[in-house]
Amino acid sequence: MATYSADLSAHTAGQPTDDDESTEPTTSFPIRRTKPSQRRDPAPRTQSITEDPEDPSSPEDDHARATELVRSKLRTVRGLDPDKATRRLVGLLARRGFSPSTAYSVVKSELSAADLG
Repeated sequence: MATYSADLSAHTAGQPTDDDESTEPTTSFPIRRTKPSQRRDPAPRTQSITEDPEDPSSPEDDHARATELVRSKLRTVRGLDPDKATRRLVGLLARRGFSPSTAYSVVKSELSAADLG
């Protein structure tokens, strides 16, 4: 029976007991061990093509790129309500990083040109 208590005390040696006066919080979660393959540094982040600091885009370039995107997606919103089509296309441009004013103006002009809105 002495070996059991010795094993138990060795197992709980790092954990505070009830009569310990330490104020450190204890958790019941196990310590996560990582494999050596998981210890490597993650791949470095790279800038996206649209965030190239050496090639700042002009508002005319942004407008042209937004127009191309909207024209390519007009086919998918042909049968929809004009308000719903506007929301979807403006959302598409917003996810791509275009400003709200650019997105809304491009979508409105392209929908009116395509007789959808």
